[in-house]
Amino acid sequence: MKKRVIFWSVLAGIVLAAVTVTGIIVYNNTLRTIDNEYLYTLEGRWDGARDFSENMAAVKKDGKWGYIDSDGVVIVEPTYDGANSFSEGLAAVQRGGKWGYIDKTGKQVIPFTLDSTYAFSEGLAVYSKGNYYGYINTAGETVIEAIYSEASSFKDGVACVKKDNRYGYINPDGTAVTEFIYGSKTSASEGLIPVFYGDASKGINTGYIDVTGRQILDFDWYDAKPFSEGLAVACYEYTKPYGFINHSGVFVIKPEWDNAEGFVCGCALVEKDLTYTYINASGERITEKTYEKAYSFTRSGLARVGYTSATGWKFGYIDTTGNEVIEPQYADAHDFQIGIAAVSNGKKWGFIRSDKTVLAGMKWTDVGDFTEDGIAMVKSGDIYGFVKLK
Repeated sequence: MKKRVIFWSVLAGIVLAAVTVTGIIVYNNTLRTIDNEYLYTLEGRWDGARDFSENMAAVKKDGKWGYIDSDGVVIVEPTYDGANSFSEGLAAVQRGGKWGYIDKTGKQVIPFTLDSTYAFSEGLAVYSKGNYYGYINTAGETVIEAIYSEASSFKDGVACVKKDNRYGYINPDGTAVTEFIYGSKTSASEGLIPVFYGDASKGINTGYIDVTGRQILDFDWYDAKPFSEGLAVACYEYTKPYGFINHSGVFVIKPEWDNAEGFVCGCALVEKDLTYTYINASGERITEKTYEKAYSFTRSGLARVGYTSATGWKFGYIDTTGNEVIEPQYADAHDFQIGIAAVSNGKKWGFIRSDKTVLAGMKWTDVGDFTEDGIAMVKSGDIYGFVKLK
């Protein structure tokens, strides 16, 4: 049941009169404090918190977990020993050493019978029974028995599971689509899965299968990574450099890098002699600059880059043309999410926009990233809270 902020009637006039003076506003019976022209703070002082997901966030008070909505209203009172984020409308909660699931109203939809639980994906969630893993549906029914020593979430209709010390792939009814012969846990990307035998005696032993288990590219590679924007990082041998192959297994960007990451927004991070730069889909560098630290682009079209100085690390951001839109100047930084990034001056954290607009200044001891809900977790001392975009 929703917990509303209740004002004593004798104080109502005082509170309303204070609105224009103190910057406090009442919205849907929820108290929110204006932080500045860009943000407001959701009311609440929590002992712990998790990021928002599906417009809900788990919060902790006096050792127990509950949930608030995107207006800061307590929807599920803190009564649980543990709580995970919502996925596909359900969240795993713990009581008495066992896990179950609730919906967004707080209704128990799967009882406390599970040893461990994970997020739902494509209608199924991993659960454990003793030391083995299986899958349940959103009604709590066992769809795939707990017979695997490891299990991952379903993606593109398949999941990677481990049996007899080898990995294989199953479909949502538990039918194996491959043999259990692979040496690592990987997932599908663009309909293809990089797999390898994990047997050093075989030498070159990495290839690709599709989600039906059919071999698409032979085991011609020493290392090969997931496809992204039609290309995948690969190398022939341990001592050979990395390049990029297409879905036919042909190098379209010649192998000349010590390491590389997949394409995002038409650009890929590449490494040579412990320095980093970026290339486009033609293999051309988008900038002549190199960095001591660098990260892949995010969907915002910006990438985080950094170098060391006499005073420590300096981080900034470049765009897909290689232009430094924000000069490296921050002691620490996160990637841009929904057009906003968390940055630190070495003592406190704050948020900036890609146009260099500072949101609320450096004032928190720690922060999370803004989620698609437009909300970020913040921490002051030992107290957790949230800020929300206006």
